[in-house]
Amino acid sequence: MKSPLRPPVSTGHLADTVHAYGEDAEHVDLRTYWLMVVERKWYAISVFLATVLIAVAYTFLTTPLYEGVATVEVLKHGPQVLRVADVVETTVTSDADLNTQIKILESVAMIQNVISRLSSDELRQLTEPCRTRFGSPRDPVSIIFENRKVLPQRMSLIVAIRFRHPNAKIAARVANLFATEYIAYYARVRVEESLKAVDELKDRADQQRKRVDEIANALQAFRQRGNLISLVQTKDIVTEKLKALNLMATQTSAELHEAEIRWNQVQEWSKAGRDLSELPFIASQAKVNQLILQTTTQKLTIAQLRERYKDKHPRLIEALDTLAQAEREMKAALAQAASSVRSEYENALQKNEAARRALAEQEAKSLELDKSAVEYDNLDRDFRVNDQLLESMMARMREASVTSSIESENARIIDRAVEPAVPVSPNIFINLLIGVLAGIFLGLGFAYFIATIDDKVKTAFDVETLIGLPLVGVIPRIERMDQPDKAQVVGNGADLVTLEAFRSLYSTLRINDESRNAKFILVTSTLPGEGKSFVATNLALTFASQGQRTVIVDCDLRKPNVQRSFRLRTSRGILSYCAAGAPLDDIVTRNVHPNLDAIATGGRAKDPIQVLNSREFEALVAELGKSYDRVIFDTPPLGAVSDALNMLPLMDGAIYTIQFNRVTRLAAQRCARRLLSANVPVFGAVLNDVYGRLVSGLYGEYGDKAYREYLDGGMEGATAPSRG
Repeated sequence: MKSPLRPPVSTGHLADTVHAYGEDAEHVDLRTYWLMVVERKWYAISVFLATVLIAVAYTFLTTPLYEGVATVEVLKHGPQVLRVADVVETTVTSDADLNTQIKILESVAMIQNVISRLSSDELRQLTEPCRTRFGSPRDPVSIIFENRKVLPQRMSLIVAIRFRHPNAKIAARVANLFATEYIAYYARVRVEESLKAVDELKDRADQQRKRVDEIANALQAFRQRGNLISLVQTKDIVTEKLKALNLMATQTSAELHEAEIRWNQVQEWSKAGRDLSELPFIASQAKVNQLILQTTTQKLTIAQLRERYKDKHPRLIEALDTLAQAEREMKAALAQAASSVRSEYENALQKNEAARRALAEQEAKSLELDKSAVEYDNLDRDFRVNDQLLESMMARMREASVTSSIESENARIIDRAVEPAVPVSPNIFINLLIGVLAGIFLGLGFAYFIATIDDKVKTAFDVETLIGLPLVGVIPRIERMDQPDKAQVVGNGADLVTLEAFRSLYSTLRINDESRNAKFILVTSTLPGEGKSFVATNLALTFASQGQRTVIVDCDLRKPNVQRSFRLRTSRGILSYCAAGAPLDDIVTRNVHPNLDAIATGGRAKDPIQVLNSREFEALVAELGKSYDRVIFDTPPLGAVSDALNMLPLMDGAIYTIQFNRVTRLAAQRCARRLLSANVPVFGAVLNDVYGRLVSGLYGEYGDKAYREYLDGGMEGATAPSRG
């Protein structure tokens, strides 16, 4: 059955292929590429050895470095000798504060302070091992900057100061100097800033003292002009009375609000005709409460009498009269209670108005008095504020003077750096381990890269998706066997795996309608040497082993192979039939194997296409069709010549041979397209010469150990096919 060709795609990278073919790319087995890497193991080994050698060279040629480590605890605040505030704030309360301290330790200013404390001999030892490319000593600042690390310890206020240098003594010395210089730095800053603050506070205090004196004089003059002492006493009296009237107004307002609510409820219930006795403040009155109880009792009595007497009974009539009298009294009592509620409301309204008038009069007096005291209050407030500010300045000046003379530390040294005995760099074990791991990673990566950029046909995905032909067979590589023996491996049974591969190819052709009934089958390839003759001869042997009369015809008139493959001793063949008119029986070699005949070329043709397009060749094909069940034609490769295309119109179908990992995808695509353009069924492609260890990974069963054991067991005691 013809398989439609896919459009050509980029053959450079696996990623391009996956992108181009979407869901079809899901069929690419990643193990395929792992096996491709294994096949290119020498690339991986070369890169691995180069990487390890580089790591070894770096490890043993690098100058050893010693590391001095000093640890410092950054204090949240300095020792509190006195409860006074520092001029320089050094409190550490957040991550930002700690990061600030670390940045100070990392600053160039700190490096310069450390260098200033090194002796001339120590400075020479610091710079001597570190030279530029031109051999001159490097700048001490850059040396320390590149080799010093400040490392805060996680979840603590401990900071490690590390310095690496080829000289162990200098490594420890510089690390310790960083710790001591960091502590001394804040001590110097504190003293300098405190002295500066004292001078500044003294000048501001003198100015503030003059301001306080001016306000005090103005306040004294105001008191004398306005007799402000009696005014102050009056203000106190007015204020107290105003408080009392305000309280009274609040109380009367609350009483009015409550009385108004009750009176409004009485009016609303009266208009609605509702029983006023249901209002709690009406029902709570003694008279109304008594009548409610009396009425309720009388109604209960009437209900009991009705059960015993009729309406005309004297006792029932008397009880009804008593109830009517109680209801009339209730009505009068409710009217009186409503009148009482109204009177309470009117009295509350009058009391509230009187309290409001008295409060307004007293407020007016208070406002009048406030106007007279505004200037005095302003002067008095200014005096008190400025006097307090002066006292604060004087106190702060005294504190700053005290703190400038007190030594306080913002950090303390936990561990001083000791002279290291063993270098920390290079670490031979770690470097070699990294070299080995990097070599493995880079080696595998390089081999994988080579495999992925390789555009050779290697997988079923390449054949079926990229080339566009169904994969009908996979033939494993046969090692250490002569070419004639390989060509007859199905007949001699020398390789059971290959034998079973051709049986599988036969079974695949059997389940397809076109290939099952095909008599004339053409076998070709892309390039010479791909094993098309090997496939053709063994396919013919497979058909013959199944009891079908088969003949294999060598149509490669340029480089014939069939005669050599079967070790035939004949000088006759196709050319004898087509050019010399020899009969068919003279050119056929009978029974090279049971049920298998062979026809050689009979030499090489100067113009093979003329021979293959001749009427004699057509007659030969027709005559072979009458005598045989299967006729297998071994033809030249399509990528080299077009001989096979001239034969296609006479064929029932074609089989395309592709050698594993040799033919490029693009070349195979072009040849497959040429085959399909002839409108002759292409039964599929046979992937030949698959590397042994790759068979199981790429195509499953053929390389599997269990399969081999099963196959070997099935062949025990079996008789190998006889050679013709």
